[in-house]
Amino acid sequence: MTARSLAVHLARAWREAGTPVLFGVPGGGANLDVVGAAEEEGLRFVLAHDETAAAIMAGAHGLLTGTVGAAVVTRGPGVTAAATGLAQATLDRSPLLLVSDAVPGATAARVAHQRLDQEAATRPLALWSGTLGTREPAAVAQAAVALARRGPGGVHLQLDPTVDGGPPPPLDPVPELDAAALDRALALARGARRPVVLVGPAGVDAPGLTELAARVPVLGTYQAKGAVPEDASAGLFTGGVLERPLLEAADLVLALGVDPVEPIPSAWSHDAPVVMLHPGPVDGRWFGEPEIVVGPLDRSLPALLEVLDPRWDPEAATEHRRRTLDALEPAGSGFSPHDVVRAVAEHATVATTLTVDAGAHMLVAMPLWPARALRRVLISNGLATMGFALPAAIGAALARPGEPVVCFVGDGGLGMTLAELETVVRLDLDVTVVVFDDAALSLIEIKQTAGQGAANAVRYGAIDFAAVARAMGMPADTVTSRPELDAVLAGAHCGPRLVDARIDPGCYAAVLAATRG
Repeated sequence: MTARSLAVHLARAWREAGTPVLFGVPGGGANLDVVGAAEEEGLRFVLAHDETAAAIMAGAHGLLTGTVGAAVVTRGPGVTAAATGLAQATLDRSPLLLVSDAVPGATAARVAHQRLDQEAATRPLALWSGTLGTREPAAVAQAAVALARRGPGGVHLQLDPTVDGGPPPPLDPVPELDAAALDRALALARGARRPVVLVGPAGVDAPGLTELAARVPVLGTYQAKGAVPEDASAGLFTGGVLERPLLEAADLVLALGVDPVEPIPSAWSHDAPVVMLHPGPVDGRWFGEPEIVVGPLDRSLPALLEVLDPRWDPEAATEHRRRTLDALEPAGSGFSPHDVVRAVAEHATVATTLTVDAGAHMLVAMPLWPARALRRVLISNGLATMGFALPAAIGAALARPGEPVVCFVGDGGLGMTLAELETVVRLDLDVTVVVFDDAALSLIEIKQTAGQGAANAVRYGAIDFAAVARAMGMPADTVTSRPELDAVLAGAHCGPRLVDARIDPGCYAAVLAATRG
């Protein structure tokens, strides 16, 4: 058995799953065989500058195409550099198979160079980590792909033709509907007159969500944004204070596919009973002691809808959404992040995909951006890592060729992934990178001013991001006002572009207080 033959089994497993693109940063060794075998099987290879960026590109691409994201890195530093990307796929539930080579087991006793226990290093970050060796290589490769899709999440597989490897990762059976739990949930639903529905990423495909939103207030998590049309949704659910009045008025909370990795880590403090409907096993402790109904939502949700008899004021959802947006309005007159979000949204189309990086700007972007369809807004809200938005934008643009992508990123997050601007240019992608530029880690600065840390922990020097982008061949502009931004966006444009928005961050403290208390 050779490294090339193992790579062929892997490439065929990807191809059979429908994966069309392999992202990565190769090094010497068997990972190059993976690139070659993938290209022979018809997969396109996209070279990234950073291993975590490659993993995020792959995960976003897999999520949007319904396939499994594919990424390849070298052993040792390639694996460790990809760790954040692997963890992001796992906690943000993106399907990713990350492949590396390894110091061959046959020579490990005498070769210490780049020798790490890569399975042990990646196991806490992944659904599973294992070795593709001589034992059932086709079955192991296929099972690894299937597990990444089933999770969904990150899986790591290292190639080593000198060891047995295997066995294939276990695949738990798809759960049947828990009829006893459903009966208990139905008893709670029958008496409810003011139910509130929370939708998470595992619930976005549940039947009848739009019709449900016409009867009861529906709040969506960040990763479920767009599951209900914006004008029908009551807004966002984050676990913060903005949704508190609505939840305190509820006599039942129905959580559809809500993932406990998303809400902020505050304690659930509402009196209404909680019913969680989830397609698979889920940890419900964030909600206290909920009634958990595991099984297909297309069976459990219709049964609950049959017995619900809500008596909400017809304007309850609209009024809650209005109060939420009013609470987020900036008090100052400077060039605010609100100005940036609204201007870009006005020039976006139904086909636009938005990627949002972690940072203070997300507290403005997520509620203000009008999601026009499902999975048109991507954000890391499980790992909540900076450096997500630009690689995710690249993955999204390749998943949806010919459709525009907008990347919202702070100066800190762009600094982490700056080299990937060249990737956008090289691939000639229709990606507009909008930098919320205030030369600071603004969300962390708010916490620092409350007595944590020191000022030198959060401030950067000024960077001319437009000049950097132009040096990489990307058209770019710097704007300091809403009229300047409108003028830039009004020009016809298709392809790579960067807008360096020099914003006034003065509103962020008030926005954070309004959203999280």
